[in-house]
Amino acid sequence: MDRPVVTSWGKALLGLGTLGLALAAGIDATANRWRAIDPDRALRVRPGDAVALTLHQDQRQADGEMNPARAAAIADVARRALRSDPLTAPALRQIAVAEGMAGRHRAADGLVHLSYNLTRRELGTEWLLIEAALDRGDAAAVARHFDEALTTTPLAGEVLYPALSAALFDPGMRAALVPYVRQSRRWMPYLIRYALAEGDAGEHVGALVVAAGGLPPSPIYADLDQRILAGVAAKGEFGTAGAYLRGMRAGGIATDPGFSAATTDTRFGPFAWSLADQQTVSGRRDESGRLQVRISTARPEKVAIRTLVLPAGRYRFSQKVEAPDEDVVAAAKWEMRCLPEDRPIWSLELPVRRTSSHYAGQIEIPAGCTGQQLALVVAGRGDQEDAEIIVDSLELVRQ
Repeated sequence: MDRPVVTSWGKALLGLGTLGLALAAGIDATANRWRAIDPDRALRVRPGDAVALTLHQDQRQADGEMNPARAAAIADVARRALRSDPLTAPALRQIAVAEGMAGRHRAADGLVHLSYNLTRRELGTEWLLIEAALDRGDAAAVARHFDEALTTTPLAGEVLYPALSAALFDPGMRAALVPYVRQSRRWMPYLIRYALAEGDAGEHVGALVVAAGGLPPSPIYADLDQRILAGVAAKGEFGTAGAYLRGMRAGGIATDPGFSAATTDTRFGPFAWSLADQQTVSGRRDESGRLQVRISTARPEKVAIRTLVLPAGRYRFSQKVEAPDEDVVAAAKWEMRCLPEDRPIWSLELPVRRTSSHYAGQIEIPAGCTGQQLALVVAGRGDQEDAEIIVDSLELVRQ
């Protein structure tokens, strides 16, 4: 398995340092009810309360930068907590931080693992173990500790999703996360949504799901295929998109221009037809697989648009077009643009007549044009009278 690139994203995570640890500990604090809500009051009631002592120090930790002197002072309070309750995991973690900053790394490691052995619910300890695994280049351990933290402390996502999302570009980290996708871990869809919302990780999320063999049929992943495919397309990663669609057992739609149940299924995001539904123009697929278009403006409007993934080469594109109302004058035109450059490469005018007319044209997909946007543009007479156009029997054959 490829190792994570610790010198890049790993160092970025390590750079969060004590701030991340303080945030993690603060989240632990919110889970400890009344002693966390007002640890000062709790200490007045119970001066030696171990939980209140450690949480009070964790909350103070977020107020300034950690340094050896401050860490040592926190460790002194943590030792008081241990005298009150020797099994206080946060206190062991606080002393471990002080030991590490003093250069006593073996003692620090021993205390961290002692805290970890006491409980898997101490988020600050998990954070330190994530940092240690990063330093070793151990992707599997990084993923395991992320999983433990996000499973035992749902609020941990506030701290961990940004770091884990930033790691998705690394193949080794994605490989380590594959089992958690397949197991439908409850935090995984939240991570995916966070990464997609950030806008820079769409193709990496797609690559993760492809490596996992597709999203499992679990309700927790509802609507995510569509969003992931949109993110992959936005990044121009059409090879990943094709593999993703094959994982959904829908690889054929990437080269099928027709109006079928599959090619109008919104699960496939931009790789399915998006049909207009506006006052001036609308399109719908009928039971026969034909596209029925209504247009009431002379202004050209896009009524159907989608993304294809066609290999470079020459193609014959054909269809039937008709206007059922013989008094209506209308026109239609196909347009194709190369993605992700959004460069026009082809168009075909379709004068619409009363009787069904067959139109065909030649398309040349140039090398390097890995994705294509196909759109049907229509226009009516412009007197606010609806014109209906029917498009049928679309075929795209490579020559």
